[in-house]
Parts: sequence; structure tokens; C-alpha cells
Amino acid sequence: MEFKRGQIYRFNLEPARGSEQQGVARPCVVLSLTPFNKQFRTIGVVPLSSSAKVYEPVSIAVPSAGETSVALVYQYRTADKTRAGKYVGEIAPSDMARLENALRQYLGL
Repeated sequence: MEFKRGQIYRFNLEPARGSEQQGVARPCVVLSLTPFNKQFRTIGVVPLSSSAKVYEPVSIAVPSAGETSVALVYQYRTADKTRAGKYVGEIAPSDMARLENALRQYLGL
């Protein structure tokens, strides 16, 4: 499976601890760069939610992933590729740009 930046896959995020985002089929946006995704066994992802509220920059609306989809920027994590399941789609370039900007703000970059 080739993971490209901006793609959405369902991930098994269990077991989760404390306040970590959980779910056995949680949609997540691949945020790590495609060349690195080919090289390593882990990839950087941002979980999506349809019930979370928008609080920019820690959670932002990503309508191209679904009308009520919210990217949980503060839940950015690395995941082993074996946690990936079904390919769901891709987010629009405009949503990806907003997601990148939100992550930069959240991480202070």
C-alpha cells in the first residue's frame, strides 16, 4: 500500500490511553511526506471526527473529507502502517493548506 500525503485511510487507533483519540476504524489524514512514507514503517496522521467542535488552530473544519469533518490537529500522531485499513479518499488542496498551517501554529513552527 502506498500512502500519499493528503489521503484519508481508516486506522485502528486502539489501544488508546487517557485522552488519545480512539477507534478501530477512525478516519485519518496522512500528513507525512510521501517520500518518507515510502521509506519508513510509520506515517504521520491526523485523526478526523464528525462530532468534534472547531477550535482553530487545534481543530479545523475539513469539508472535503465530509460535510461535518473536523481534523483534530492536537491529536497528530505517528502510526505504524499495519494500523491502516480501508482507503477513504483525499482532502482538497485548500483543506490540506489549512491543515498544514494549523499544525505549524500548534507546534510553534
